[in-house]
Amino acid sequence: MNDDLSILQLRLDGLAEGMQQTLLRVAVSPVVREGADASCALFTPKGELLALAEAIPLLLGALPGAVGAILREYPAEQMQPGDVFVTNDPFSGGTHLPDIAVVQPVFAGDMLIALTASLLHHQDIGGTRAGSVPPDATEIYHEGLRLPPMRAGQTDGFGRDFANLIRFASRAPDVVLGDLETQLAAGRSAAHGLRRIAQDLGTAPFLQALDALLDRAEAETAARLEALPTGPFHGMDALDPVAHLGPCEAHVAIAIRDGHMVADFHGSSPQVQAPVNCVRSGPLSAVFYGLLTLMGDSALRNGGILRRITLDLPEESIVNAALPAAVNARMNMVRCITSAVLQALAEADPDRMPAANSGMSYVIAFSGKDAQGIPFLSTEIVAGGAGGAPHADGAPGISTDVGNAMNISAESLESLVPMRLLSAGCRAGSGGPGRFRGGDGVIRTYEALTDGIAASIRGERFARVAKGAHGGGSPRGSAATVIRADGARMELTARSAITLNKGDVLIIESSGGAGYGTPPEARAPEQARPAGPR
Repeated sequence: MNDDLSILQLRLDGLAEGMQQTLLRVAVSPVVREGADASCALFTPKGELLALAEAIPLLLGALPGAVGAILREYPAEQMQPGDVFVTNDPFSGGTHLPDIAVVQPVFAGDMLIALTASLLHHQDIGGTRAGSVPPDATEIYHEGLRLPPMRAGQTDGFGRDFANLIRFASRAPDVVLGDLETQLAAGRSAAHGLRRIAQDLGTAPFLQALDALLDRAEAETAARLEALPTGPFHGMDALDPVAHLGPCEAHVAIAIRDGHMVADFHGSSPQVQAPVNCVRSGPLSAVFYGLLTLMGDSALRNGGILRRITLDLPEESIVNAALPAAVNARMNMVRCITSAVLQALAEADPDRMPAANSGMSYVIAFSGKDAQGIPFLSTEIVAGGAGGAPHADGAPGISTDVGNAMNISAESLESLVPMRLLSAGCRAGSGGPGRFRGGDGVIRTYEALTDGIAASIRGERFARVAKGAHGGGSPRGSAATVIRADGARMELTARSAITLNKGDVLIIESSGGAGYGTPPEARAPEQARPAGPR
């Protein structure tokens, strides 16, 4: 039976991965088509996770929360074939407003056998700035259209009222609606596969096998956790300090109790009037990711693992924000939380865990009108560097830990936005020194080809950078600079909103990863030894 369960999990994983590939092949917006900012999963009728695509770990905690919120509003027994449900509400299981979840029930005959779910970062959902990621937002109402868990269609497609709602709210409605249709297509493709499996096994045995899969994953997780020290293990990280904002610190204490991983985030900062807050899906993603790293590649990745995670979150905090908190720039806070979680796990296994990653990535939204007066909008994601490992240098220019997005090619950017990508490469020397160096960050240089290009920039690690491990050094901090056409130079902050005119140059530099171990040149002569393979 165990072999049969393993095969079933592989089949379900394949369906989830097929959904993901549909999004990446068919999506309209380049942030999905090339940047891969999307995630897909399958769920039981009760809302437990069955299978995940190989996507962005940042979203691990988002789809379970969104599906749960929809099921609370629309119980499974009330769902009908053809129903389509959506939500993007951060306070009902989501992340931030551009991430719209689409959930579709799957029926075999008249029996609900599963739910398909996808989450995609949409180009614009309204708000005070194009791209719906305003760096100067102080409350959720600045950030765009907030969709509660709602039925958006009943014929395997979106209803007219929902489509009009998007058209009236978005600056790029055709792009958003096109990407939403892609999410529907991804769900339909998985639904066909789920019905085939249910037909092969029989509907009742199929549902019983799903329960057995979850039980087996839970048992494996409990056994792995029971083999670890009980702790508690501690970790802490924080965002760059900002005048008059107050601290933005994430604290965690992880304990292993009765086969459960208990993550206590008390001591984290209160929520702030800036868009760096995150909601419950953030710490859940971080802890889920951390536990998956302990489970290994052979683990069954489903909701049985989630059964063994307990979160203790302070209310109205930067790691568990409440209305009316702004959250659009929550990504770097989730990275801080992840860094704190990995620090805590490194206490449990200090010789296995690498040094800290850069702990940041940029999200840049460019918008305006071209020379013919046609509106444009596109989003860039710029990665950092990986931390040095116990036996190897960190990788440069890579999206790390809970990030897994890719940069957008010059050809794609320049076809969408009147800008020229003058250069793109690794930022030499930005990784931390060490016995094994941290990976370098990235430097990208853009030139504006017309006037009036609005740029919303969300970055991090300008001042507070990752710490090295076991004597390793810290990386260089991030930076963002504008050189105006007349030669005037402007240094930007981590979260900036600027306007670029023709001839202006924007330089984006990301932080590298931290170093691992004392650098050879820093050792006493009798301790020096060769650097080892690179």
